[in-house]
Amino acid sequence: MIRAVLDTNTLVSAVINIESSVAQEIYQSFISKRFLLIVSPSLLAELEDVLNRDRVIELHKHTAESLQKITNELANLSYIVPGKIEIKLVRDPDDDKIIAAAVEGNVDYIVSRDKDLLDLKKCRGIKIITPERFMGILRAEN
Repeated sequence: MIRAVLDTNTLVSAVINIESSVAQEIYQSFISKRFLLIVSPSLLAELEDVLNRDRVIELHKHTAESLQKITNELANLSYIVPGKIEIKLVRDPDDDKIIAAAVEGNVDYIVSRDKDLLDLKKCRGIKIITPERFMGILRAEN
């Protein structure tokens, strides 16, 4: 089974629930267990923080209870790595957390729109690709 780390922006885009968006399609593929999502405690905390920002709440319009249900579902269906590895490869420490979770979770892909990550293309054997490319891979797996 494909193992992947999704950056926070991809997950937030899915929660905002833009109909027929690539992020929403990836999230539905995750719920359908077409790939294993790897997360770390710090990535889950970052997701919860971003989802609870006023400007993001205006976009997704979920209640606090609904958001809690979504984040619980995500945590329960994901493989949570301990988050013990520290990596310093890019200028943004949040990006380093994504790489660290990917390395710790022995993933195949990091899925992101972040230019710093995408410029790496590959890190320790892990391919760094856009959500569109990842969805293409998932479609081809079917």
